[in-house]
Amino acid sequence: MDAKRIIACVAAVAIVFAAAAVTTPGILKDIRLGLDLKGGFEILYRAEPIEEGAELTHDALKEAAISLANRADALGIAEPQVETEGRDRIRVSLAGVENEREVRDIMKKPAELTFRSAYGCESGGFCRIELYGSDFVENSASVVFDELMRPVVSIEVKDKKKFEEVSRRLLGQQLAIYLDDELISAPTVQGVFTDGKATITGQRTMEEAERLKDIINLGSLPLRLTELYTQKVGPTLGQQSLEKTLTGGLIGCALILLFIILYYRLPGAVAAVSLVFYSWVLLALFKWMNVTMTLPGIAAFVLGIGMAVDANVITAERIKEEIRSGKTILSSIKAGSRTSLRTIMDANLTTILAALMMFLIGRGSVRGFAVILIFSILTSIVTNVFFSRLLLSLFARGVGRAVTPRWFGVRPEQIKDIRDSRKQAEKSPVDFVGKSRWMFGTSGLVIIAGLVITLAFGMNYGVDFSAGARVDATLDRPVTEEELRDGLAGLGLPEAVVTVGGEDGRSVSLRFKDHLTHEAELALTDYLDTDNLEVNTVDPTIARELRNRAVVAVLLACLLIVLYVAFRFEWRFSVSGVAALFMTALFVIAAFAILRTEVNVTFIVAVLTIIGYAINDTIVIFDRIRENLRFAKIKQPQDVVDLVNLSTWQTLGRSVNTLLTTLLPAIGILILGSASLRPFSIAIVIGLVVGACGSLLIAAPLWGALRKRTAGRLLPAAEEAGKA
Repeated sequence: MDAKRIIACVAAVAIVFAAAAVTTPGILKDIRLGLDLKGGFEILYRAEPIEEGAELTHDALKEAAISLANRADALGIAEPQVETEGRDRIRVSLAGVENEREVRDIMKKPAELTFRSAYGCESGGFCRIELYGSDFVENSASVVFDELMRPVVSIEVKDKKKFEEVSRRLLGQQLAIYLDDELISAPTVQGVFTDGKATITGQRTMEEAERLKDIINLGSLPLRLTELYTQKVGPTLGQQSLEKTLTGGLIGCALILLFIILYYRLPGAVAAVSLVFYSWVLLALFKWMNVTMTLPGIAAFVLGIGMAVDANVITAERIKEEIRSGKTILSSIKAGSRTSLRTIMDANLTTILAALMMFLIGRGSVRGFAVILIFSILTSIVTNVFFSRLLLSLFARGVGRAVTPRWFGVRPEQIKDIRDSRKQAEKSPVDFVGKSRWMFGTSGLVIIAGLVITLAFGMNYGVDFSAGARVDATLDRPVTEEELRDGLAGLGLPEAVVTVGGEDGRSVSLRFKDHLTHEAELALTDYLDTDNLEVNTVDPTIARELRNRAVVAVLLACLLIVLYVAFRFEWRFSVSGVAALFMTALFVIAAFAILRTEVNVTFIVAVLTIIGYAINDTIVIFDRIRENLRFAKIKQPQDVVDLVNLSTWQTLGRSVNTLLTTLLPAIGILILGSASLRPFSIAIVIGLVVGACGSLLIAAPLWGALRKRTAGRLLPAAEEAGKA
């Protein structure tokens, strides 16, 4: 027994738990919550010039976004998020807003550039507006250099006489430049300008001059903002969503820890410590990066814990195999850790590819989900691969011979003599290739049924994809559907699909086919008279864009995975893996069509997550096939069948266990989580089960079917795959 190694192991565990216990409360307090958790609203604006025929430039869009952020700051809104999207979009997210009506009215009006003087101002300050942004020639402001090579801003006005009168009256006085109510600059009028042109001096840097130029050009091109998409979440509903989702996720994670400790014994206990370390590091990263945590983000974090177990499960299963083959404990740990690393890296990289597609194609909370998923995977590689191995190796070497196979979940009767294990050809007790017909048949029937229902009735698209408005609320009193319809008619609102649910009839869902105006939305909010509500309105333009982006994201994710698997393995693996992915994705879509479950943006996020996870599972099987190919003697088609069955059997334990550990938090979120995450949770649960079955009964057998065509000879690609 090596006391130093045991002390080092115990010290590492103690430091992790102590650091997590001391710092986690502060980290959680500082993590910024999104509007769906804190309450507030998000608006996607389309910006367009007020003057007909004017051009919308990127600088104008950027300055409009800055103006919106300044307005939010002036209204006392903490940490407003304002960003440009594409060529003419601005997304504004404001959490914790109490006076929503006032804020939305102020935010929506065009940015106003004014030149003000103190002429005639009795109270002091710059109270008199001398020039407006529309008085300037469009895009005439530019940065030039004076005789001392200092940057100055050149301007030109439309009305020369007006400019001459203003400059003559204010000669020697300041003419302040304001954007809305923000003072930008206050230059002194140093001459009388008769040709309508002048220069503004006083900029200390080129950046300041460029900023002033952009502001003036924006002022000469005021923008009209049209709401294309809005989401409003009441503070009460946000808090309830946070509590429900965290409760469901934490229960699922607790079950994960209990399961891996009971099943894997010592490696399971090490994995539990690593998961605590993983969660702490990830939360610290979110705080450091100032990530905004949203409801989908919490789901990604909780699911990430389930996926993070996968690395530990792969390693633990490999170690168990080595122990069963007759190797010593230390040799098994070393060999199992080495052989599992390649599989873990390949599996995680394919999931990152799917997440990258979410980030590149998605917007808003979809991007947030992708960021959290990517960092979850990267953090998992560090903590659940290298840190776990360090702890396991330290403890095993420290305890020495006192460590027995039972500590790894291996019974003595399962251990073979290492010499016999090399001589005997292992065979699978289950014919997975034969059972693949059942999977193909079942999947085919579900997909066909889903297609028929889709053709007959269409998909149950949410407002994200079909446009319109959706309102979900919990009222303070029970209501009936007839009462709500009469109330909506009295407000002059368009006809809606009304659903009243809950045990006490207080849960209300309203679905409008038409996009609600700001005034109609406010009238509806007043009528419902509750803070416990969520309102989503989507313009047809945005709905069409979201549908197109969803299709592109799924196709690009599959394409990237095809290329990666073809590069790392060979073309048969690539074709087989993607065929299984498409089967899984189509199965989930068909299931939603049959169940008439709403299809929205979070559903597409779930499909992309499933694609990443399903190929993860498939790669583990492919990696074992590639490994077994090194020693296989393929002389006839049955040899290929035996190879596929054996490889699938050898990885079955890992597949089942990682499916369980990922399902537990997903089921927790489905049962106890927020109602807005229900489509996401349903898709994840169905997709995880179907994806696991697809890896076992579609991907591997399909590779076998392709490989049987060349039975009797190892192709160079297969030989290289065996050596990789």
